[in-house]
Amino acid sequence: HSHSFQPEAVVSTQSTGVAISRSKQKEKQTTIDQHSIRTSTLLFLTKHYQINSLTSYTLPPKKMSDEEKFLADLQEANTAIASNPNDSMAHIRRGMATYNLEEYEEALSAFNKAIELEPSLAEHKIDNIKITTRINNCKAELKLDNEPSTNTSNTTTPIAPPVTQPVAPIPTPAPTPKIRHEWYQNNTHVFVSVFNKGTKKENLNVEFTENTLSVTIKLGDGNEFVLDLDLCDSIDPAGSSYEVLSTKVEVKLKKQRQVKWNALEGNPKAPNTTATRLWDAPSSTATTQKEPTKKNWDKIVKDTVPEEELDERDGLNKLFQSIYAGGTDEQRRAMVKSFTESGGTVLSCDWNEVGKDKVKVSPPTGMEPKTYEK
Repeated sequence: HSHSFQPEAVVSTQSTGVAISRSKQKEKQTTIDQHSIRTSTLLFLTKHYQINSLTSYTLPPKKMSDEEKFLADLQEANTAIASNPNDSMAHIRRGMATYNLEEYEEALSAFNKAIELEPSLAEHKIDNIKITTRINNCKAELKLDNEPSTNTSNTTTPIAPPVTQPVAPIPTPAPTPKIRHEWYQNNTHVFVSVFNKGTKKENLNVEFTENTLSVTIKLGDGNEFVLDLDLCDSIDPAGSSYEVLSTKVEVKLKKQRQVKWNALEGNPKAPNTTATRLWDAPSSTATTQKEPTKKNWDKIVKDTVPEEELDERDGLNKLFQSIYAGGTDEQRRAMVKSFTESGGTVLSCDWNEVGKDKVKVSPPTGMEPKTYEK
C-alpha cells in the first residue's frame, strides 16, 4: 500500500510524447512545403521567362515607342508612293507621319500634294481635325522656326563690377542634335533624306561615286555628322543631285539599272541577286488586250445611297473610284482584297504586299475593332 497507482501520470507522459512527435512532424512538413514552393516558382520562371540559369534570363519584348510607330507609318507611306506616285491617300499618310515627327515642312508638302491630286481631301478629317487645319498648323510652326531673334542691337549690356579674383565659368557643351536619315525609291531614282534643321550650304559636303554616297555636315559645336554608305547597286554620279531645305538635305541618286533595291546599303562590287529585283513592269501584251468595261460608279451610288448622304460621301467615293479606274488589274485585285479582308479599314494598291497573307483589320488611332454578333 506504500505505492499507489496513478493513471493520470501515465496519461500525462503519453500525451507529452504525442505532442512532441506531432511538433516534429509539423516542422518537417513546413520544410517540405517551403521546398515545394521554391521548386514551383523556379519552374514557373523557367517556363515563362526562359531562365537558363540563376543569373541569365530573357524578359518579354518591349513595346514600340510612339516615334518608332511614326517611323514605321512613314516607311509604309513612302513605299506606297514609290509604287504609285498618284496615290493621294499615301501622301496623306506620309503627311500625318511627318506631322507627328514634327517635320512640318515635309508634312506641308505631303498634304499639299494630296490635295493637288484630289482637291476634295482638303475637308477630309483625321482624328476629327481637317487637313486644312493641319496645313495651317504646319505653316505656323515653320513661321516660328524662321522668325529672327527678337533681341535688338540697341539694348545695352550692363558692365559687371570688377572683382579681385575672377573665376572662369566652366563651359557646358551644347547638346548634339539628333540626326536621322530615311530613304525611298521609284524605278529610276533613290531618295535619301538627312534630317537636320538649318543646314548651311557652306557647312555641307556631298560626294557621289558609282558605288558610294558620303554626306558630311559641320555642326555648331565643332563636331561633324558623317554618313558614309556603300550602296546596294550602282548609280550614275553625273545624274545624281542634292538639295538643301530648311529641315533636311534631300539627296537624289539616279539608278544605273531600273531594279528595285531591297536595302539602301550593300556591296555592288560583289553582286547579290537578293539585294535587288526587277521592278514591277506592266505586261508587254497589255496594249493589245481589250480594255475592261468600266462601271458607272456615280449611277450605282445614286441608286443605292439616299440623297442626304451623297454630299458627305461624294468626295471620298470619287477618290476611290478614280484610283480603281486608273489602276492595273493587279492593283484593282489588291484594292478589293485589302478592303474586303480588313473590314474596310485598309485600302492598298500593292499586290506584293497584300497578296501573301490575309489583310488584318487596322482601325484608326484610338478605336478598337469589334466582331459583329448575330
